[in-house]
Amino acid sequence: MRKNVSFAGVLLVVLVMCVFTAVPGTVYPAENDTFTDADAQKLKGDNPDAVAEVLYKLSDMYEAKGKAALKPAVPALIEAAKKELKLAEDQRWNIVDIIKVLSMTGDERTKPMLLTIMSVMWGGGNPFVAQGLLAIGPSVIPAVVDSLKSASADTRGRAALTLHKMSQLDESGKIFAQKDRDMIRDRLKANLTDKDVNVRIYTVVAMRSFGDASVIPVLENIEKTDAHKDSGGTYEVRLEATETLKVLKGETKSK
Repeated sequence: MRKNVSFAGVLLVVLVMCVFTAVPGTVYPAENDTFTDADAQKLKGDNPDAVAEVLYKLSDMYEAKGKAALKPAVPALIEAAKKELKLAEDQRWNIVDIIKVLSMTGDERTKPMLLTIMSVMWGGGNPFVAQGLLAIGPSVIPAVVDSLKSASADTRGRAALTLHKMSQLDESGKIFAQKDRDMIRDRLKANLTDKDVNVRIYTVVAMRSFGDASVIPVLENIEKTDAHKDSGGTYEVRLEATETLKVLKGETKSK
């Protein structure tokens, strides 16, 4: 008799546990799986914790359903990014995660914001910007190449590294057609003599993805003659030229 009572008690406990563990996952399925008007209002609001909450939700949606699930959120995400960029740098609590989520969407509408971030934040080759541009596809290439001719030295250098990072991240190897590679190589070649040292450094690095035998003599000259020294007396541009020449000559892999 005691055994039967004990078994009944255990069974009751198991049933109760099942009820309480099942409930949380079934309370608000629609709200958890879709981007709502309430989510949009949070992104537009001034509460950074509420913004972060929506960004986490969108990341989970992406993992579960892919980039199509994020499409309705794109306009609000862009507005949220614009709003954060108006804040002081130490108050941009969510800008990195906003750009990260935008980069997942592959949406053409994100291109202007991604190009802005490329120009104003994190230096060149930011992986989220490169991932986002890569996700949009070949249609973004002319805009990034145009940035190599920007009046801003920061933008010229960062565009070079962004193209390099896009090439590195492109597992398909199809984002850049040969005509695109030729165009990028020629534009980069023109920037190898840029007055700004950072542009020269980043351009030399980008040649690891887009250079060919035709730029080897130019890089060999840079390796021997570039006059820039950093505060410690290091010839930074020359050192990067050496590493790029190793890649182009097949002595090492690009990085």
